[in-house]
Amino acid sequence: MTDTDNLSRRRFLKGTGAAATAAALAGCTDGGSQPDTTEEPTTGGDQTTGGDQTTEGEFQYDPSRRYRSVMTGTASTMDPIKATDTASGRFIRNIFDCLTTYPNGEANAENLLATDYTTSNNGKQITFKLKEGAKYNNGDEVTADDVVYSWERLAASSNSRRAGFLLNFLGIQHETMEQPDNDDDGSEPQTVYKPGTLAIEPNGDYEVTLKLKQPFYAAIELIAYSSFALVPKNIVGDLESVSDPKMPYDEFATKNPVGAGPYTLADWQQATNISIDARDDWHGGDVMNAGMDVSVFTEINPAYTYATVNVNADGPVIPSSRYKPELRNFEGTDDKGRRYGTYGPFEPNGMTAEYYEVATLSTYYYSFNCPAVPGPVRKAVAYAMSQETINNQIISTPSKPAYFFTPPALFPGGATRYNELQSEYPYSGKAKIQQARQVMEDAGYSSDNQYTLNFDMYSSLASSWGQQAYTLLRDKLAQAHINLQLRTADWSTFLQRGRNGNFEMFTLGWIADYPGADNFISLMNPPNTMTPDGSAYSNWGALDTDAVQRAKDAWKKIENNMGLSEEAAKARAEAYLTIERANWEDAVLLPFEHGIRQSYSYDWIEAPRFGAMGSSRSKENNVKIGDRGQYE
Repeated sequence: MTDTDNLSRRRFLKGTGAAATAAALAGCTDGGSQPDTTEEPTTGGDQTTGGDQTTEGEFQYDPSRRYRSVMTGTASTMDPIKATDTASGRFIRNIFDCLTTYPNGEANAENLLATDYTTSNNGKQITFKLKEGAKYNNGDEVTADDVVYSWERLAASSNSRRAGFLLNFLGIQHETMEQPDNDDDGSEPQTVYKPGTLAIEPNGDYEVTLKLKQPFYAAIELIAYSSFALVPKNIVGDLESVSDPKMPYDEFATKNPVGAGPYTLADWQQATNISIDARDDWHGGDVMNAGMDVSVFTEINPAYTYATVNVNADGPVIPSSRYKPELRNFEGTDDKGRRYGTYGPFEPNGMTAEYYEVATLSTYYYSFNCPAVPGPVRKAVAYAMSQETINNQIISTPSKPAYFFTPPALFPGGATRYNELQSEYPYSGKAKIQQARQVMEDAGYSSDNQYTLNFDMYSSLASSWGQQAYTLLRDKLAQAHINLQLRTADWSTFLQRGRNGNFEMFTLGWIADYPGADNFISLMNPPNTMTPDGSAYSNWGALDTDAVQRAKDAWKKIENNMGLSEEAAKARAEAYLTIERANWEDAVLLPFEHGIRQSYSYDWIEAPRFGAMGSSRSKENNVKIGDRGQYE
């Protein structure tokens, strides 16, 4: 049984229509270039050592020690409503708190700043009771007014990138207004949210009621997503209603993020390090360490040297090229389906790490800026790529080939139905060079008339296994009259290229923001594919094809059936498959992997195992650090 199999114990699976489950912007956009380690961020903060030893069971730990980690990829912001990537999300989850949370990154949400909730009006009204006495890191108490302000920012701020999660998915009642098109190109006015009209009502300081347009099967899970984090009322002035903000926006987003989580931001040098300090007044209880120091790298090999060769982190980094499955020594499988044991001894130091594997709710894929790349070229790439080769020969770490964008755990009918239907995948999953060549020649291309295609990849992936995957695809496409050119960039620059619409072909990963199939399918909702505001960067909605229209109609069906009933779940399931097949037809998002993440830590670390939502959805307050010996 995997982590998300436990979802079937709750109302969630009734809402999704999945019969069985198995277990990254966000989900958030994810690089997926390295395993998750039982390490996290580091900066160059002071290391505190020599504190009192505390014994729990047989493990002795020192709460004054700081957790040392590495990260490949740069965080972009500490503002919860602006972040869409896992690099930023790792810190936001530790600095801020939501009403609910994914405990240790597991898929079933639990209360956090809320102590209880009740539903009424057939699920269209939710009332939360807030924890009394919970404080932000600036000393302010968390109140119901902060929920109203925080979620108004999510809906109305120009900094928000996840307004749709609140207005469309959760579906809080609100008013709309027409906004003129600023391009002056004769376009119709847009219908947008009317500020100040969210149906959120405080009932005193510690209770708040939400009124929804219709029941939403995953409301409690979605509210655990970091965009719904609470901040003090009027902390920044990015709403017209705030005339006297408490601090400038840039200070809040980069230097002094004010949240109710277990840590505060101590130092952030974007391309070098990030440090967070533990709070001694966190409402959730004692923090088991003094903070985290994370060293930032843009490529995997320097991270390997830092963490594994020199042992400057609390867990090794094992690049795909150095991963050896025979070094795994499994001791068992826990109640969430995670195989655990040790990994090693590994080069270069002969050490052995604590190890486990987690099947996460994630999908990694190739995609295109559709208006910039002709359909025959997209289909030729789909024929030439091979999910089997990528997963079995290039990615040496555990992985599962992907044919649908929705992970098996969330697929209508579960993993069994996923496996039954994957044979419908029109491009086979194995490289078909003859078909790729024929598609291109039918479109007028030849050895004398090749198509040049730029392929964008973030540096950390390229330095892991991405360069090898590119080389293989390049050589195959050369036989189909396509000249594939690789362009690499650090994570932040790469994402900005996508938001600016400067991709042709690119690769990314998506990790669940909440455990629902529509969270993945939304990347194939044509209006949501449009840059700069959409999540997918594919601009599929700009095409005038039958597949685009079917996807639009199917998405409307999903939006109209978000409730808990079996009828609603069935309608959504049918629409999910319609959109998946429309995506195949136009060759927009080409999935190749569902992630199985590996966690490594040295034996002086004890921490809960993260779940199917991944390590970026968990907090580090329960990480304990023992005696590092010579590696202190």
